[in-house]
Amino acid sequence: MNDKKTFLDNVLRHIAREISITQTMISKATDSYTAVGKWIGEGIWHDVHIYPQGSMALGTTNRPITDTDDYDIDLVCLIKDGLDLSEEQIKNIVGDRLKEHDLYRTKILKEGEGKRCWKMQYDEFHMDILPCVPRNIYYLEPLYTEIRLTHKNEEGKYKDRYSNPIGYRRWFEECMGDTLQEEKRIYASQNGVEIQDVPNYRVKTPLQMVVQLLKRHRDICFEKDPNNAPISIIITTLSAKAYSGETNVYEALCNVLDKMADYITMKNGVEWVENPTMNQENFAEKWQDDSEKKTAFRNWLKKAKKELIDDPMAAVGIDQLKKCYAKSLGEAPVTRAIMAMANNTRSAGENNQLYSVNLNSGLTNTPEPGNKRVKKHSFYGK
Repeated sequence: MNDKKTFLDNVLRHIAREISITQTMISKATDSYTAVGKWIGEGIWHDVHIYPQGSMALGTTNRPITDTDDYDIDLVCLIKDGLDLSEEQIKNIVGDRLKEHDLYRTKILKEGEGKRCWKMQYDEFHMDILPCVPRNIYYLEPLYTEIRLTHKNEEGKYKDRYSNPIGYRRWFEECMGDTLQEEKRIYASQNGVEIQDVPNYRVKTPLQMVVQLLKRHRDICFEKDPNNAPISIIITTLSAKAYSGETNVYEALCNVLDKMADYITMKNGVEWVENPTMNQENFAEKWQDDSEKKTAFRNWLKKAKKELIDDPMAAVGIDQLKKCYAKSLGEAPVTRAIMAMANNTRSAGENNQLYSVNLNSGLTNTPEPGNKRVKKHSFYGK
């Protein structure tokens, strides 16, 4: 059983790499939002700080399912000295500045003004820019980071809302545990940078991969019913709360899928997925008015357990395993992952670094206790 889990860990790690946005995509996105931040900051008489939030900040952004889809880049545009700005001013001071740029104006015209963000469409991604100010007079990163943003309702009126993206990122980093710092240490050493300068999207921990795999499974399941798809913040929050520090991705996935529903609580008769940094915010607030979303989440959870945990464990042979994961995570990334594993195995064999696990789990290049080294073979049997 442990041998099979080790093998599945390897498979899932390869799949997670294949569904992740590439380093080229990351570079394009960071260059783009850096340029946007510079343009905004240089054109308004305020102290502006722009930074990523959501999956980009957490390192859990996936490639789109198809080449015709795009991925999200969510940004916070914090007007640090804007405490006295009205709700409407917060929103429009950023939007007006963006519209002064010939290129950004055309990108905004494609998407328009969202309820909380300004939306800009790029070739491979769309950028959501959230204008906001500090919630309190005491704003000091990384400790006091609550923000006041603005929400435009159906009647066109602006109202205050509150959030804490930096606080959420710090909480998620704590949930990743020591593995995050170890991954950053390795990346820093290989790339000649300081550990504190390595953003989360440059590394991959088991928790990050679990969230990515669950979001990809969600996307596949609800491709024809996107309105009822569980939202990413619920998947991410419940996964992080359920995660117990496993280093094996398959075991982490087992634990998360088994326990994540336990962190859905009840408050005054309402099901509640609590924002860990602002306990008055319920990420599942829409479930109260739309029971289909709640039912869809429960059904998806059962389906994920079967297709990501039970079926792969019961699969015999790499071909059967590939069919399991291709169905639930996508044909293209799973095929690329299996091919990458085959290439690694071939390379390990050529370098006399290949080990036999058992008949069900196959081969590995990891010299675990009990694994037997496979002798190098040539065409002549030498």
